[in-house]
Amino acid sequence: MTKIKFVNTSIVTLTFVILAIISINLNSNNHVFEDRGSLFLKDFTKNINKIDNISINSFENNINLVKKDNIYISESGYPLKKGMWENLITSLSLLRIEELKTKDSQRHADLNLLLPERNKSKEEDEGYGTKITLKKQDGTIYSSILFGKVDRTVGGLSGGQFARFPEENQSYLLKGAIRMPTTKSDWFESLIFTIKNDQFMKATLNNKNGTFEVENKDNKLSLIVPKSLNFKIDETQLSDIRDVISSFYFYDIKKSLKKYSDNLPTITYEIKDGLVISITSVEPDKDGESWVTIKVKSTDKKSEKLAQDIRNKTEGFEFLANIITSDILRLKPEDLAVKDK
Repeated sequence: MTKIKFVNTSIVTLTFVILAIISINLNSNNHVFEDRGSLFLKDFTKNINKIDNISINSFENNINLVKKDNIYISESGYPLKKGMWENLITSLSLLRIEELKTKDSQRHADLNLLLPERNKSKEEDEGYGTKITLKKQDGTIYSSILFGKVDRTVGGLSGGQFARFPEENQSYLLKGAIRMPTTKSDWFESLIFTIKNDQFMKATLNNKNGTFEVENKDNKLSLIVPKSLNFKIDETQLSDIRDVISSFYFYDIKKSLKKYSDNLPTITYEIKDGLVISITSVEPDKDGESWVTIKVKSTDKKSEKLAQDIRNKTEGFEFLANIITSDILRLKPEDLAVKDK
């Protein structure tokens, strides 16, 4: 080999080496890096027994889980659906790093990795993530993670999910995804009771606008109080009053920590076989959803078991009712009128 060929060959070899180094660095920056495949929450399984509080925050999913007798329960004390907390813990323990993603905070919104507490809108805005904070018994934070969009193209049953630590701009694409409900009510068996329409006998509503009574006679609903109104009654409004108890779900729940007065808006349902259910608005507002308490009693042995079942689910708690139930508790006489088309 001549000296010139040797030099040329050396230059070409050096060029390839440089290009290889650049390529490796580019690939490293382009998400191929040494932590790929490693656990996202290192030593999580080893430390799970030290975690006494799991806080979940997003637009419709704000809940605190606390440890009691080696299981997690709702901070309200209301029992969770079977398997809820176990699914969450398992999914957190299995998360592995698939790719290193952007450090640019301006792109966090694209991945739904903005802090949920910064969303001041009453409507759910895109760009905000779900924040999960794990705390130890002494109140110190073991870890806090923001979870964003799911990416189904990542291998595995759960696909992948974007995430970052709130105090860092660096984001990740993880293999695996958190498994938990998207709304707070879905953590619970939120259906409290179901009453068939033909079991409904009468509903009596008392609020600041007066007293209203709806009766079911021969499967036909009628307003018996007030006895006379100077407009035609919209029968769908009467059906809505009855249907409150056809399937009563709650949307949020909390402990009832205070005693309320007896003159709050209350609707009482009389059902066949002596079952009586009363729903009271404990935070009456002009509009929006209402927090309610539920009381139940039985005047007949036939309904004693059902009454006790409902009582077991409702005593000591307040429930966020849907907007239809809330509007009925605020009912005014003119609300019963047929609306002009």
